[in-house]
Amino acid sequence: MRVGVIGCGAVSHYCHFPALARIPDVRVVAVADPDEAIRNRAIRTTGSIGFKSAEFLLANTEVDAVIIATPPATHADLGVMAARAGKLIYLEKPIATGIPDAMRLSREVEDAGIRAAVGFNRQSHPLFKRMRAMLADGAIGTVRAAQTTFCEPVPRDGMPRWKVARSNGGGVLLDLASHHIDAIRWIIGEEIISVRCDVKSDESEHDSASVSMTLTSGSIVQSFYSFRSGYAERITVFGDAGMLELDRHRGSLTLTRSRRAGYGSRRSLMVPHLRDMPWKLRRLVRPAHDPSYHLALGAFARNDSSLPSLADGEASLRVVVAAEESATQGRAIDVTYA
Repeated sequence: MRVGVIGCGAVSHYCHFPALARIPDVRVVAVADPDEAIRNRAIRTTGSIGFKSAEFLLANTEVDAVIIATPPATHADLGVMAARAGKLIYLEKPIATGIPDAMRLSREVEDAGIRAAVGFNRQSHPLFKRMRAMLADGAIGTVRAAQTTFCEPVPRDGMPRWKVARSNGGGVLLDLASHHIDAIRWIIGEEIISVRCDVKSDESEHDSASVSMTLTSGSIVQSFYSFRSGYAERITVFGDAGMLELDRHRGSLTLTRSRRAGYGSRRSLMVPHLRDMPWKLRRLVRPAHDPSYHLALGAFARNDSSLPSLADGEASLRVVVAAEESATQGRAIDVTYA
């Protein structure tokens, strides 16, 4: 597969390019970015040709598929352009900043008859996959509630311009919460039917948010997202027979159950799967190593239909938009999916 990368900033440089380099039969043949310094860095990294604009890259017949990793406000338009050019699409989240653009993108991709995947890479992460499987197997019984935290501190003077304002796709709801909204839908297997949200804008627009989401079963998910708090990404699911906690930064999954006799709880031994050992061992050398980009992009190259779809991207965006409406109106908002 010959890949073109549109948008060569931090995510592409630190995540996409290294992941693509490790995937057999995948070659980055073109990159595009309006920033000359960033574009030249990407050319040196990949050994590919570079373009200032996405239009020239999409017109290149040597490109089979594109990764779109530009600021979110451009995602829908670039996705439409890629669909009309007949390219396979791997689109970073969120798929758009508004529902009409998300729906327009979905129509164009369907009309073009091409495949599009969304960069909800948590669905490819070994810990997230194992958590989902354990919940489906009843490891903690019936799910009653969940808590999630996702904090990525970004100093105001080091923040990309697009992250500063919601209109450009910034703010923690679009940037961070969209990941966890998709993860909750996928891990627990339920839709989010209503949302209550409070946001703060201390140093940039929507730089922290507290969100309460109600699932179809009536279970509640409480979440905190921030650009101002220390690094954290955790998902804890509570069931009537125990608790399952995922910590992405520690690379751990912890199962806690009630004691067989007496009061209190106990941790259950969690033996890593053999297939995950290469990742576990790599983390000893590189504690921040995250295999999800490599696995997600590898699945994209294999034409794996199980990757998150534009429908998943639209569902996540609908919850984000409802959360923003809730923050404005000061009340819970029902999420509409039609």
